[in-house]
Amino acid sequence: MSNDINLVSNKDEASLKEKRRLKQVRMIAVVSLVVTALVSVLIFIINSQTSLSSIKKDEDSTLSNISYLNKKAAKLAIVNERLKNISDILQKRKNYTNAINTLLQLMPPDVYTATLELDKNDVFLVANSNSLLSIDKFLNGIIDLSSKKQVIGSVTVESLSVNAKTGNYSISIKSKLL
Repeated sequence: MSNDINLVSNKDEASLKEKRRLKQVRMIAVVSLVVTALVSVLIFIINSQTSLSSIKKDEDSTLSNISYLNKKAAKLAIVNERLKNISDILQKRKNYTNAINTLLQLMPPDVYTATLELDKNDVFLVANSNSLLSIDKFLNGIIDLSSKKQVIGSVTVESLSVNAKTGNYSISIKSKLL
């Protein structure tokens, strides 16, 4: 009779085996979760250190480029300011080249310039020729310019002389520039 009586049932043994397996599976799940978390954190740290140094290098490179370009921009601003100032000065300044060319174009072929002096507002010119008619033609051209108010405003004849030995005439003219 005692053989047929089983005080401990097979169900308990099966449930114990199931509980052990469940415990093992939970333990494996927790260990794999911890390992995965540690590996993820480790990968994150390695990646952040690598990319951080790369970002730092990029930042340094960009800063050096910016400072280099900043120096160039400053130089460009200085050059542009100087060009603007030069342009302003050139616009305010009288055109001496135009005045000189106009006066020289009035000279007949046998009249030549002995002296040409430019002042801020005046032109002093000494012209020589062996013909009084050529001097007259030149003087009339300058007076015509003065009356039309083109290049020069007023004309003053400082002197008219003749060299008796050479027969050359010399005229000194002072005129105001416009």
